[in-house]
Amino acid sequence: MDLQRIEVSRIVEDPDQPRKAIDDAALQGLADSIKQHGVLNPITVAPLKGVDGYRIITGERRWRASQIAGQFDIPCIVRAEPPSDTSDKATEQLIENLQREELAPLDKARAIKLLKEGMAATNKEVAGRLALSERTVGYLLDLMDLPEEIGEQIISSPNRPSAGNLTEKHGRFLRGLNDSPEAQAALVQKIKDDKLSSDETALYAKALRESEDYEAVLGEGVDGLRKRFGKGGGDGESGGRGTGGGNRGEREIDYHAGAYDGGPLANKGDEPLFSTSRAMVGFAERLPQVLAEINLGKVDSNADLDTIVDVLSAARTRIDEMLTEARRRLA
Repeated sequence: MDLQRIEVSRIVEDPDQPRKAIDDAALQGLADSIKQHGVLNPITVAPLKGVDGYRIITGERRWRASQIAGQFDIPCIVRAEPPSDTSDKATEQLIENLQREELAPLDKARAIKLLKEGMAATNKEVAGRLALSERTVGYLLDLMDLPEEIGEQIISSPNRPSAGNLTEKHGRFLRGLNDSPEAQAALVQKIKDDKLSSDETALYAKALRESEDYEAVLGEGVDGLRKRFGKGGGDGESGGRGTGGGNRGEREIDYHAGAYDGGPLANKGDEPLFSTSRAMVGFAERLPQVLAEINLGKVDSNADLDTIVDVLSAARTRIDEMLTEARRRLA
């Protein structure tokens, strides 16, 4: 490889670049930065055959911003040869975008799908090549199953409220309504209008799959759906953990019933006085009921199955640690 400055006019874009949409405001912001500081990270190019020019391998956004900034030339790492095959080039471009630039989820999914097909690879092999988890690759590819007009609206929104936008998490639940396009489109609009969280969207998606009257379901309040599906009466992003609402006492009795009504540590014949220890019995006795609700026969996505396996394995490890610590303390 060779580092040199090359005139921007002698460089052309790659038509197979995974990024299909470039935010004009963000591009202008990068151009303003380049005017002040120059291009801090060189782009990567390869010579064109038979032409005095170069094709971009990575860094198209910096090249475009440099033109807006009026730059005559730009620092480039020149590859003596382009990547050896299509999959190598796609991998390099995709990693560049994933690491340095905010690529839209659907653009990520399309690029990953092309890479997977070009390599004839599994999700696991693609994940290893991109340094992503297999679960992340599966989730992104799942977005390809959505109607394109919905997929195009999905943004990345990690660790912050969606504020009415469609996020990748919303997309996972909307995908389950592909067979009911009218209900699906109506739920999309409700997410935007009511700024539904992904947890709230999950409740509506589940109710819509069980009902033919989507207008009635979407007219129902979130609290009503939580009660219907046993999610309690909480509000907001908490997912309804029973910390509020008028049925709090009922839920607490339900939680602790095992300790009071014949549980293994209940003081039979004595007054059922509350204790934290006996409350823990109530929690533990509910675990079989919770596990019984996990019907693996209804899982239709390898990515979702991987998530369930990860969560249950982590829970088993944590339970073993808790039991070991409790036995050590009481010994």
